[in-house]
Amino acid sequence: MLSKDYVRALTAALLGLGTLVLLLLVMTFALFFLWPANSGTATASAPAGGGGAPAAAPKAVALTAEQEHGKTLFANNCAQCHAVTDEVVVGPGLKGVRQRTPGDAWLTKWIKNSQAVVASGDAYAVGVYNKYGKIAMSAFPQFSDQDINDILNYIDVAGK
Repeated sequence: MLSKDYVRALTAALLGLGTLVLLLLVMTFALFFLWPANSGTATASAPAGGGGAPAAAPKAVALTAEQEHGKTLFANNCAQCHAVTDEVVVGPGLKGVRQRTPGDAWLTKWIKNSQAVVASGDAYAVGVYNKYGKIAMSAFPQFSDQDINDILNYIDVAGK
C-alpha cells in the first residue's frame, strides 16, 4: 500500500508535469500562430493593407558592376529601414520607387537630405514624411549622384 506522503509527492509531481506540458502547448501555439510569417527578414510590421500572402523573395538575376555597387550601398545603408519589395519596414518598400515619385532628380535630393526637401514645403515629400509617422529618413550627403543612381538601378532589378 502507498503511504500518504508518497501519494502527496506523486500528486505534486504530476501536477507540476501537467503545468509544464500546458505551458509548452501555449508556447507552441504562440510560436506557430503569432510569429511573423517572414521572421527571417528584418521586418518590424506587416505590409500596409493588412495581410495576404507573404511577398515572394526577389529572384536572383545577374547584376552589372553598377548594380552590384548599388546592392552593396543598399545593404550597408538602406536595408535597415527599407526593402526592395513593396514591404514596409520602417520606411516604405522601394519596389517601383522611380515610378511613384517625382523623378530621379527629386529622389537624389531626398536621399541626400530628406528633411531639407520636407522643410522646403514639397508636397510629395511632406506626404511621405507624414505617412510614415514623421520619422526623418537619415541623410546621405556623402553619396554621389552616381551612387544614388546605382542604388536605384539595383532596386529596379531586385524589386521585380
